[in-house]
Amino acid sequence: IINHATMGGGNAQKSAVARERNAAKAKALAGGKSQKDDNEKAMSLQCAICKQAFMCTQNEGDLMNHVTSKHSKSSFDECFPSWIRFVAIPSLGTVFKGRPVALAALGSDAKKGYPKDSGAVEFGSKEEAVEYIIAEVSYINDADAVTYQE
Repeated sequence: IINHATMGGGNAQKSAVARERNAAKAKALAGGKSQKDDNEKAMSLQCAICKQAFMCTQNEGDLMNHVTSKHSKSSFDECFPSWIRFVAIPSLGTVFKGRPVALAALGSDAKKGYPKDSGAVEFGSKEEAVEYIIAEVSYINDADAVTYQE
């Protein structure tokens, strides 16, 4: 005589176990991180003219493409005022408004970057860049002695 009560593993039982396992996975994923939320937070750059958002990791070339294709009568600075960087180069005693100006003065381009011996440092404001030059260069004592190029 075979006792069917002790035998298990029927289709109904397998389905119930699978449902429990899937419910546990879904519960764990619900509390997990969403890449979508992170991407939305990273959209921190915004065109001042059309309000289009860009990720904070966007490079200057891509933003320039936006300016030339969408706002040909406007400048880069008008579209992205928060992007403006001031570059301090202590060896020249000069602050440049924007990377392109500094790179051109150094005979370089965006792909190559700043020459390693230039000591170039980027700042968010002109004042910070000037203070850095004054602190780094012994013969410059005040802001009037720092040259500025746009």
